[in-house]
Amino acid sequence: MKTIRFQLLHRTVQFTAIITAICCIGCANIDDILNDINKPPNGDGADVDNQLIIADMPIAGIEVLLAASDPVQVTVEVNGWLPDSCTAHHETHQAQEGNTITIQITTTRPRDLACATVVTEYQENVSIGTLPAGDYTVIVNDVEQQFRLD
Repeated sequence: MKTIRFQLLHRTVQFTAIITAICCIGCANIDDILNDINKPPNGDGADVDNQLIIADMPIAGIEVLLAASDPVQVTVEVNGWLPDSCTAHHETHQAQEGNTITIQITTTRPRDLACATVVTEYQENVSIGTLPAGDYTVIVNDVEQQFRLD
């Protein structure tokens, strides 16, 4: 008697699972399914940038630090923040054209992922090195500061 009840329960669960699968497949768009199959898993494949959002880091402020050395060493202290638990520092690039030094700091986060809104402070010291005397402008993302070397 218990075996018959168990078999009946087992077949009912199987039937329910099959009906649920058929309903879900009927609601899905076949193009979406095929696109998902062609996507590489997170962290693998050359197409990984399509799964990530790369953006400029929000900058709270910058400070130009001049070391008391000869020659003077210039460093830019950058204070920014990461807006949620999924966002991380990506890259820091710097370039100099004339007396303008541009620093770009980017973040990365997974696309289409729900993340906790946890603001995390971020600080980075970017070494500029030595510069000849003159007036300079440093731009970090959208924050600008001018300084003078004598």
